Amino acid sequence: MRAMVMTDFGPADKVFVQDELPTNAPGHGELLVRVHATSVNPLDLQIRRGDYREDTRPPLVIGYDVSGVVEQAGAGVTRFKPGDEVWYLARFFHGPGAYAEYHVVEESIVARKPSSLSHVEAASLPLVAGAPTWCWTRWARRR
Repeated sequence: MRAMVMTDFGPADKVFVQDELPTNAPGHGELLVRVHATSVNPLDLQIRRGDYREDTRPPLVIGYDVSGVVEQAGAGVTRFKPGDEVWYLARFFHGPGAYAEYHVVEESIVARKPSSLSHVEAASLPLVAGAPTWCWTRWARRR
């Protein structure tokens, strides 16, 4: 899969390269999501700047706000199937981020993307909106 790999700390135009990486398979309770949109949020900027050197070591893939479509469900997944549109805030410092074609994520932190939002709109919300996506999804269901 294609991914934007951060090779060092510093300015975006100096530290990102597009690279081919293996696509990880989802494990038990995980989903493989085809990323349709992600965002650049304050955490991404702080990591790139080097604020979390003790938690990160280049080369790495960052990106935490995600909107996409389930490509594959791992064993034990009960709430999602291939083709479902989803959105979520990926766990910080927990495996590769979402600046890639695919992202593996735990089912427990994923929510169905509201049909009223495009993938771009959905990916712009999780971190900066200040609430986990499951909270937004519950709100949207009540309307």
